[in-house]
Formats: sequence, structure tokens, C-alpha cells
Amino acid sequence: MGSVPHLYTTGDNDPEIEPTQYYRHYAYCDACGSFELDPWWAPDHHQQIERTRQRLGKAALLASPLALVAGWLALGLFPSPTVVSLLAAGMVFAALVWVYWERWSEPGAAKGWRFVKVVLLWLPAVALVQWVASELLPPGRVLLALLVVIAGLLVARGVLGAKIQIRGLRCRQCGATYSHGSAFFTDLDANPRQLTLTDVPRPLGSSLYWRGHSVSDQPPGAEQGPR
Repeated sequence: MGSVPHLYTTGDNDPEIEPTQYYRHYAYCDACGSFELDPWWAPDHHQQIERTRQRLGKAALLASPLALVAGWLALGLFPSPTVVSLLAAGMVFAALVWVYWERWSEPGAAKGWRFVKVVLLWLPAVALVQWVASELLPPGRVLLALLVVIAGLLVARGVLGAKIQIRGLRCRQCGATYSHGSAFFTDLDANPRQLTLTDVPRPLGSSLYWRGHSVSDQPPGAEQGPR
């Protein structure tokens, strides 16, 4: 591993807080000497997998209110879920007009308006579920089917998430890779390019570093976890 050691002192101006000293080891790429190191994700198409995971999560979230509609009908509650959804959207919109009239650019107005739009977009699906559960199938069966769909979406999301792993570090400049468990992560004292603290990008602490041993009471090589 290539790293630049720096004796770092903690503490502040409070005399009751005793400062401590330990070494920071700023890691750099052995191949090119760059300090720009990023996580090395696997597989290579992990971004596509992550986008699919996000879509599955959103689909499960959007399906949850539909399950509530089926449960509402299965319990025999009134009034109609569609009417309740329209009423909720109308109440929020009325509150927005009352509070944020001519001030629609404020964050609160934006959040409330998003709620209204989501409810309005859900209305056709809510009406469809209500019709199916009222005219075609028992509400309990519709609820069970929706719960199975939601569970399947969450399981698929979890399976995809297990495929994404961090293998180690990758140099942003030359593309060299360093896997976890290799000497790059374990040999804190190695500095093959003989770089000094003046070579570390400023401000100090913005680059990746490992915390090394404490000067007072720890042997060299202790506390080697990444920041």
C-alpha cells in the first residue's frame, strides 16, 4: 500500500479535554500516485442493478395504498376509498391555497403539491382495485394477491441488493484496483513513492485515510479501519 503518514492531534481549547495524538495514513494509488480513490463496486453493471432495485422499491411503495384499499373493503368500512382519496387531496390543496397563496416556491408548498399529485395519480388505480374487490372478486382475495405482489417485489429487491458488493478501491485516475484483504489495506507503513504531507491534497482530511496507532498507548498497525 502507498500511504503518507501524518501525526494528528485531537482536542480543543477546553483544558479539561486532554488532546490525543495518532497517525493518519493518507492512501494513494501505487500505480500512479493519485489520492483520488473510489469504492470498487462489483459487478460492473451495478448501477443498472441499483436502478432496478429502486424501481422495485417504488413499485412496492405504490402498491401499498392499493392493499389498504382492499383491506378497507374487506373490513366493510365506509365511505368509499376513492371518495376518501379525493377528500384527502382536496383538503391538502385547500390548505396549500390558504397557507401558501402567492408563495408557491416555498419548500412546504412543494411537498404538499407533490402529495396532491400523487393522490390524483393513484385515483385510477384506487378506483380499479375498488371495482375489482366490489364486483369481481372477494376483497380478501384481492388483499392477499396485493400482499403477495408487494412481498415478491421486496424479495426481488433484496436479491438484487445482495449481488452488489464493494470489492475494494479503484483509482479514479488510472483505473488500478485494490481488493479488500490485500497488502494495500494492511501495510500502513509502506510508502513506495516516498510522498510527503505536502503532496496530499488540501484540505487535509478530504482524501481517504486510515487511522493508525495512537502515539501514547497503541502499537503500530492498530485501528486500521477506513474512515
